[in-house]
Amino acid sequence: MNYKITLTPLEPFLFGGDNTFGKLGDKTSGTYLVKSRQFPQQSAILGMLKKQIMTQDGVLTRKVRGEWVDKQDKKRAKKLVGSEKFDIEKSQLQDFGTIKNISPIFLTRNGKDYIKKVAIDKYIYKDGLLENYNPKENIYDNFISIDNLDMKTSNDIFKPIEQTANKKGGQENSLFKKTSYLLKDDFKFAFYLESDFELQNSIVTLGADQSKFKLKVTQTNDNLEYQDKNGYLTLLSDSYITIPIKNNCTFAITSEISYQSLQGKKHSTIHNKFEKSTKIYLYEKGSIFINSSKELIDNLNNKNLQQIGYNIYTIGETK
Repeated sequence: MNYKITLTPLEPFLFGGDNTFGKLGDKTSGTYLVKSRQFPQQSAILGMLKKQIMTQDGVLTRKVRGEWVDKQDKKRAKKLVGSEKFDIEKSQLQDFGTIKNISPIFLTRNGKDYIKKVAIDKYIYKDGLLENYNPKENIYDNFISIDNLDMKTSNDIFKPIEQTANKKGGQENSLFKKTSYLLKDDFKFAFYLESDFELQNSIVTLGADQSKFKLKVTQTNDNLEYQDKNGYLTLLSDSYITIPIKNNCTFAITSEISYQSLQGKKHSTIHNKFEKSTKIYLYEKGSIFINSSKELIDNLNNKNLQQIGYNIYTIGETK
């Protein structure tokens, strides 16, 4: 079955990134800053879906010491969501049970879908330069509707919520400041899902603060489809590219974000103590590449990453 899933924040959300709690310096010792990313990681969406599917099926139980799958239900849980944690370094398809494919997460409002994309269409690319480019403009802070008729910036979509408080159990000067977000003007997060499980509407949690979201499920045959009118390679999702881009395109406008996962026994139904993996960097959704090589496209075509919504791109058609 194919679904369009929307996620409506019911409270401010905090999606993790590099700007996590950490000391600023001697003069402000004990002060901490953290700022949310705009989007959750695709791996977080996968984890949320696994938990929700097991919960709706009744194999994930809540007990005094937490949540887990009882011994008699482990075979059923494995069939539902697989037994592996997602591994970004793998190229072979992993088995996530009834979860077959997840699209990149995007934004939607009143039936119109928006993706993040460098605002390159305002300019003319010629001989390695963007004609009339204004360096004062944040060319990366741009969201465009799938039909190319509407453009937004972060200020149009994301409302920052700042909070300053004392760290629990902290001593003098143990303040922290965090910036969460809410979505403005009826914007919602959305993604497409192919799954053998008949998912139902629910309330789910996501992010560092376990913020609540309203999950709405609609059956559909639609997909996330966008074609760049200039034929530029455009990343629709955060992407793990392992070859040098400077050798595999003539021009690019990109941004990078860090990625870390929790490592331990790769089992979704057994409680384990995990440690963070080595940090790697992904090219952020919205990045564009001009005259991309076959090697770059081949590098993007990692089926394991693509099945949960990483490394998704469009090339479009040149006029």
